[in-house]
Amino acid sequence: MFYIFHGDDEFTRAEELARLRGKLAGGDPAMAELNTTFLDGNQVTLGELRHVCDAIPFMADRRLAIVNGLLSRLSPAARSRGKQRPPDQEPAWRTRFLEDLASYLPNLPPTTRLLLIEHRTLPGSNPIVKLATSPEMKDKGFVKLFKQPRDWDLPNWIQERSRSKGGQISREATDLLVMLVGNDLRLLDQEIEKLLIYAD
Repeated sequence: MFYIFHGDDEFTRAEELARLRGKLAGGDPAMAELNTTFLDGNQVTLGELRHVCDAIPFMADRRLAIVNGLLSRLSPAARSRGKQRPPDQEPAWRTRFLEDLASYLPNLPPTTRLLLIEHRTLPGSNPIVKLATSPEMKDKGFVKLFKQPRDWDLPNWIQERSRSKGGQISREATDLLVMLVGNDLRLLDQEIEKLLIYAD
């Protein structure tokens, strides 16, 4: 199975990644660490990616391969004027890599979970996103968008986050927190923790 996590909400994406890693190897952190490989999507070759994904897990049911930035690297290159190149002008290596990757993903070993992480929002027209959301990949591909809450959504995010931690916070307090902290979700989460500990 392969996952595509994309979008600008790094905090929530990191939490989801930690949750996935926690499930790996039955929740044993040492085994999860042994069966997790990180790859740089700006440099990895398809051969290296396949080598990691085809490897058998060590004393566990599954292994996790995490690749940062590969799909952005393979996206059509923009011209300086901001327009996309016609498909016939794309570099041959990029087209070939995308085609070979799209052919390989449906055949990932059942013991491998491949996670493709992108720090920006991918268009629905991306060939790998289209593959992951296609009916034939229903149980093999998964796409999740992590979108940073807009400023006007932050108070709701704070209240929901407080509830998930077993607390509650007034609307006036959320507005004040947004004014003092801003839109850094990681910092907001830390301040919510402090407030809940203090109030308890």
